[in-house]
Amino acid sequence: MSRHTQRAARDLVLLLNDRLVPAARATISALDRGFVYGDGLFETVRTYAGEPFGLRQHLSRLARSARLFRIPFEPAASYWLPRVRRCLRANDLLTTDAAVRLTVSRGAGPFGIIPPAELRPTTMMLATPVDPRLPRAQARGVTICFFPFRLVTATLPSHKTLHYLPAVLGKMIARRRGAWEAVYLGADDTVLEGTTSNVFAVERGRLITPPLNGILPGVTRHVLTTLAKRAGVPLLERRLTRRQLLAADEVLLTASTIEILPVVRVEQTRIGNGRPGPVTQALQEHYHRHVTRTLARDPHHSDRL
Repeated sequence: MSRHTQRAARDLVLLLNDRLVPAARATISALDRGFVYGDGLFETVRTYAGEPFGLRQHLSRLARSARLFRIPFEPAASYWLPRVRRCLRANDLLTTDAAVRLTVSRGAGPFGIIPPAELRPTTMMLATPVDPRLPRAQARGVTICFFPFRLVTATLPSHKTLHYLPAVLGKMIARRRGAWEAVYLGADDTVLEGTTSNVFAVERGRLITPPLNGILPGVTRHVLTTLAKRAGVPLLERRLTRRQLLAADEVLLTASTIEILPVVRVEQTRIGNGRPGPVTQALQEHYHRHVTRTLARDPHHSDRL
């Protein structure tokens, strides 16, 4: 960890259970079910100069998961928007681009798998600057690798739970290999998704992405598929194999924090000519224009397309 990262972590201010607390002094019960069982959910929202983009979509996805797992959660954007700004202001991030993570655990209670019904959820919000490497990566493209173990999607992949060990391992492997991201493969060599991203390939001008069965319905994925259709880019949601990904004309990743990120190498295989391709670049331009127009028009409804 660099000195800059250590300093940033030490100075971080959290919004913990609706109170601003320096991260170094923040405390959560040792019996919090998020810690003991991974019994919780989270969302990460990108903000632009203090305005969250797609806030309602992120809250809606979190609320759907909270209903399934029966974790009390307030889904209204009008409730969370001022809290997002409080967290950004406390971390001097109101005038720059940032990522805001909201974590909700079921709360602290007696030890045991089955939770009592009356627990009070623990909520924590933190804000951090966007990765400073991102502009260069978006312009030049990145390398990705494959996660070395095949996944059987039995861990509710359409929900962002605190069970995040595969993603942690994937990111560790990617770092060791000099890659930005690791991509999960299914048992039949089917491309699923990245540890924190959705995956797209471009083949003869067509945009191809795996269907949503077995992967997270990414907010940025949804925005991109809608913008692609408007731009006249043919879109196919179908099975995508490892071999097809390696042979693609272009490959790109999407996520709220990285927006649209070109991939120019998959492990040892160069994608296309080794530079971001024309379809990816056009979609990046469409996405940035969409974000700018939407936030200028109505930042409180930044999830509208």
